[in-house]
Amino acid sequence: MVNINSNTLLNSLTNSLSDLQVKYQNQGITYVSNNVNVVPRDENGVIVLQQNSNNPLLIIEPITRKIINASALRVLDTQFNYYKFPIRVDEELTNLDLDLDLNLQSQDIVFARYRPSADQRIPQESFSVDEIRSGITNKTFNDYSGIEFGEVLDGISQRFPNSYTISKELKNSGVDLRFRIKLQHRYDAPDASNAGVAFFSIIRASEQGLNRTFRTFENTSAVYPTIPGSINQYEVQNLEIDIVILNSEFEIGDQFNIGATSFPGSDTRYHTINALQSYWVITDASKNVDLWNQEINA
Repeated sequence: MVNINSNTLLNSLTNSLSDLQVKYQNQGITYVSNNVNVVPRDENGVIVLQQNSNNPLLIIEPITRKIINASALRVLDTQFNYYKFPIRVDEELTNLDLDLDLNLQSQDIVFARYRPSADQRIPQESFSVDEIRSGITNKTFNDYSGIEFGEVLDGISQRFPNSYTISKELKNSGVDLRFRIKLQHRYDAPDASNAGVAFFSIIRASEQGLNRTFRTFENTSAVYPTIPGSINQYEVQNLEIDIVILNSEFEIGDQFNIGATSFPGSDTRYHTINALQSYWVITDASKNVDLWNQEINA
């Protein structure tokens, strides 16, 4: 008769279970079922079961749950809100001045300041110097060509290039226009025997036609006092104009341009308008303002 010590058997069984627990702890609960010799699996790791055959009894397939952010945000309010104290409302009425003159905030419908964008040659007239000396004055000439004044420095834009256009609002306002124009021009011809000759004008284009001599102007050199509009070799002249054009002298849609002309004998290759020293400023004639439409304190 074999004597079996129950304590020894119990200790052996306990040790075996302990070793088994360690394997499960170290290798995971699927360490046996992942063994293809115990639980057959195909190349994709899927358990292979045979119908009407003895299949392994130990099959452990753990399942975990995964919650994505989109699902969590539907039920969890993650927005941070400051604590809002109870507000207090003061029932104090504001006295609004509904008689405020809003015209002070509106754009000036008159003011504009233009300048040539680059130096330019003065266009040539068909008259000769001898005809000028014989008594013809610049008042009779009609070949004035519009010169470039396309750079808008301030004020209203140009509806048409190089021109100031009368709007419906301007005409109906009844205001008169004040034109202040400065034209700096020089004559750099290498031949000192011939004087340069140049005249300038304000050109008005309207439904009635084109008037190239609406207003005319000139400088005359002290070296050639008998030749109107003369300019000496290397001389620089500043023609400054300050005139008022009455509201009755223009209509809606009229265009004003600055014109110029010179003559054979005055070589136009050397007769130039300096852009940076020239300007054309249009303001309301009733206002005492400077060249930038700022009020002048009396």
